[in-house]
Amino acid sequence: MARGTRDGLPLAETLFCLLILGLVGAVAIPPMVYSRDTRASACRANVKLLNCKIEQWAAHHNGWAPADQAAFQRLVADDPDLRGHLPACPYGETYVYDPAAGHIVPHRH
Repeated sequence: MARGTRDGLPLAETLFCLLILGLVGAVAIPPMVYSRDTRASACRANVKLLNCKIEQWAAHHNGWAPADQAAFQRLVADDPDLRGHLPACPYGETYVYDPAAGHIVPHRH
């Protein structure tokens, strides 16, 4: 009586394959999930930085924030941390200065 061939994987090999797939999923999925939170945090940090720079400007100018967009552009150009340009929003939006309120208008993502 001849032995037949068995098709398929033994239990140990199947469990090993599942373990590898689980590890790949554990490594690959979290960065995809948290990337949106990271970009939103970076945007909030940029807005906070710009508002702090506006407050510093106001402290050096008798409590007055930049009166218009031109004064805000001078603040950006003269500040050593900003180096003449606004930080980039991770979502590609632009930061808008509101002279009436004296701060950067927050935007949602």
